[in-house]
Amino acid sequence: MIFSIIIFIITLLVLVLIHEFGHFLMAKKFGIKVEEFGFGIPPRLWGKKIGETIYSINWLPFGGFVKLLGEDEVDTITIDKEGKNRDFRAKPVSKRILVVVAGVAMNLVLAWALFYTVIISQNFRIIYPTISQGVYIFRTENNLPAQQAGVKEGEKLVAIDNEQISDIEQARKFIKAKDETKTTLTLADSDGKNQRKVELIPKKQDNGDVLIGVVFSPIPFRTYSTLPEKIFSGVTYSWDLTKITFIGLGQLFNQLFVGDFGQASKSVSGPVGLAVATGDILSAGWQAVLPYLWFVGIISLTLSIFNILPIPALDGGRLLFLVIEAITHKKVKEDVEKTVHQIGFIILIGLALLITYSDIRKLFS
Repeated sequence: MIFSIIIFIITLLVLVLIHEFGHFLMAKKFGIKVEEFGFGIPPRLWGKKIGETIYSINWLPFGGFVKLLGEDEVDTITIDKEGKNRDFRAKPVSKRILVVVAGVAMNLVLAWALFYTVIISQNFRIIYPTISQGVYIFRTENNLPAQQAGVKEGEKLVAIDNEQISDIEQARKFIKAKDETKTTLTLADSDGKNQRKVELIPKKQDNGDVLIGVVFSPIPFRTYSTLPEKIFSGVTYSWDLTKITFIGLGQLFNQLFVGDFGQASKSVSGPVGLAVATGDILSAGWQAVLPYLWFVGIISLTLSIFNILPIPALDGGRLLFLVIEAITHKKVKEDVEKTVHQIGFIILIGLALLITYSDIRKLFS
């Protein structure tokens, strides 16, 4: 367990550093002074000044930050000792937007790279998460009824002889009960659409088992077959996951709206929950390398999605004010923006603590 926690901390550190490094690089490119590059949220645990920048480690491990000269100030724009204008506020709005979105872009590119690695390593095949579980065809066996009838890997098993199927054990019982009589499978794509029917006759084995020749999975897999699909697989996979994320967010907000806080707490995880998931994945030893790379890709993509949302104190919240400025050609009052971000920061810290408390309760429930 200790090893898993160490691996997770290193993973979190890498993801945060990559995100903040994007802000750092773009700020340096545009001549903006970087005052601090921090991992975690203050108060500060340790810090060292190298050149003009303080590199720090902070007490609350819920992210990181890059502090730019003038970014959260409300007074006059700062001129440094050399007379250079290196204040974030003094740069054109287009450059400030690029600085803000650079961190999100770095997490997104990392997610693409990890997904491509996993997809290519698995012969352009990868797990395809869904909001609700079902029964999916993971693999078809040679010279057995399912393959001969045209059942395809990756399809969803919807029904057997018009009886709806909800889990793998139910599917197995239905097939065994059919013995060697004609059976109709209702199949669909991984999203449950484009249904079709396939007829086959299960084959009885010497040991009495009745098989159709498939390996079931509770979650679907996506296979990229054509050259364009393979070339853009990492990108399209990220887009598919983004859509699923927003569907999940919609369900979460609905649960909160109707007061189903227990169910809502089950669908979210913070650092503690992710550390537990890390331990579960790494328990498989070296076979866990690809699943863990996939898991890190999911976290990196999630960071990019949530950071771009227009939430105060996050990149998306800062981006919203910059977009307003770009459209109206007027800056939002600095004291107003600072107050909004401070309130958002306090709310985010509160949510982070609540999620952490929920994760700890799950460990003992």
